[in-house]
Amino acid sequence: MFEFFINGLVFISLLTVIYALYNYLKEKGEKFAWWKWTLSVFWSIALLLVFGFIGTTIGEGEPGATLRGGAALLALLVISGVVLYRLFFGGAKNKVSVE
Repeated sequence: MFEFFINGLVFISLLTVIYALYNYLKEKGEKFAWWKWTLSVFWSIALLLVFGFIGTTIGEGEPGATLRGGAALLALLVISGVVLYRLFFGGAKNKVSVE
């Protein structure tokens, strides 16, 4: 029963992230292609999996694995998040046109 509750919270948090991104884009007046939505959802799931890894290794009593694995995975997620942000929002607006 506890796992069902936790999984429900994870699902609700994922939907909250997607809804917040949708509202942000709607407010800015930008459109997101299907592949951008797909990458955003996969990145959000990867973030939840990293926190699941950290929680599992803490529960197993492996502080070394938590520190090394969690730091490495979070670093990869931060880097990939910056790359995705630049890919999604750093597009045609920032290009300099020469006439």
